[in-house]
Amino acid sequence: MPRFNCFTGFARCRLGGRAVCHRTIRSNGNRSAAVLTLTRFFTAALLLFCACAEEPKVDPVKPESGEYGMLEVCVRVVNQPLKKGAAVNGAAATAQTVAENLVVEISGSDLSPTQFRVKLNAARTTVVDTVKKVPIGEARKISVWAVNKEGGKTHADTIEYRYADIEKAKVTRIFATLIPAAGSIYLHINGLETAVVTVHASFTSRDGELVFKNSAAKAPHTFLSIDNIPHELDGVLRVSLVDKQGDTLKVATNEFVFNARGDNIFDLQFIENSGMLGMDATLYAPGVTIASYDFDKPASNVGETGELIITEIMYNASEENYIELYNPKDQTVSVDTLAVEVDKTACYFPNVSIPSKKYFVIGRKALPYADIVANSPNSLPIVSTGNWITVRRGRAGAVLDRVICGGTNTAVGWPAGTSSGGKRSVELSRDKYGAMENNFGKNWAAADQLITGNSNVYGTPGR
Repeated sequence: MPRFNCFTGFARCRLGGRAVCHRTIRSNGNRSAAVLTLTRFFTAALLLFCACAEEPKVDPVKPESGEYGMLEVCVRVVNQPLKKGAAVNGAAATAQTVAENLVVEISGSDLSPTQFRVKLNAARTTVVDTVKKVPIGEARKISVWAVNKEGGKTHADTIEYRYADIEKAKVTRIFATLIPAAGSIYLHINGLETAVVTVHASFTSRDGELVFKNSAAKAPHTFLSIDNIPHELDGVLRVSLVDKQGDTLKVATNEFVFNARGDNIFDLQFIENSGMLGMDATLYAPGVTIASYDFDKPASNVGETGELIITEIMYNASEENYIELYNPKDQTVSVDTLAVEVDKTACYFPNVSIPSKKYFVIGRKALPYADIVANSPNSLPIVSTGNWITVRRGRAGAVLDRVICGGTNTAVGWPAGTSSGGKRSVELSRDKYGAMENNFGKNWAAADQLITGNSNVYGTPGR
């Protein structure tokens, strides 16, 4: 019997999505015929294997050549002047806040971050431009910011990133608002002890390369700011109270990442030999931090309920001083005893009710627009150098609202235009009606309307 009497083989693969079965190969005969048959079979099998091998992997969502869309970018650049009073070491590039170019970065699961640059016109606050040849794809991740001529970031988007679908040969539109990518820390300190002559403050990056600092002499109301702090700088805030010999009497420190976008609240602690003293600090977009402490009070940390909010303040107008309150609630707010404190001077008003969404004016004297009059000739001593104004429920009850008014101190964000000799109130912006928002001077503006019946006093009490 021949050595190779018979061989049977079977092959199966998929070609063009169909299963293909190859005929059984059978050979009978002598050895050479068998060898020839086997050779032919293995050659055919090898060719079949190569033909049926798995195709190379191709990213199915990677856009082919020419598959692009367009992105129309509508950007509003908010240029708020940064303060010049701070001493800045090692941060010259950061202080350059003039935006030269708009940067649009687009990325996705199939697309590495790709940047496009658009030249900015410093004279225009709104930019509308079209970025062409944007690779198509769904849920493209889009980030927008502005840089100066050195490439340093000057403005950040109010939203960290957004998503949009880019379709072939179509225009997709996005809107963005850019705010300065730097801001200030405002310090409000009241009631400093006699031994203190200077307040020093600094914000230092963790690597120690960037130092932002400032100092101020002690005053009845001590205000100072640390300015031009870059967005997302991770650093340490240090506040020191120093005597005339240069010795530090008390110090407060806190570590945090400065944020020009969101809101953040944290506690700062003064440390002294006798123990700890609390200090409130609030971070609020766009990049303003307020830190405050009142040494005249047994406890500085207070919560504001916001049942009533302070919306207008007339100061340095002598007997025409007034404070306007607003009820933001959907129901009437009634208080058995309404306490209004200006620094150490307090006034008490029994049985006060303010209807929903209405204003209530407290006057220093009987003014035509005052709903109630203070009960002391020394009441409402609101002055241009600043005051701590607190409205509370009862003599020692919950704080409804508190505003540390900087007066004419524009260094801590309060509006210019209210000269120390003028009679012009400051008004809270209507879109900032809140117990937290009214703590920031940047949300207030000097009144520009004359009070009805007055020829030299500006304000809008009760309206």
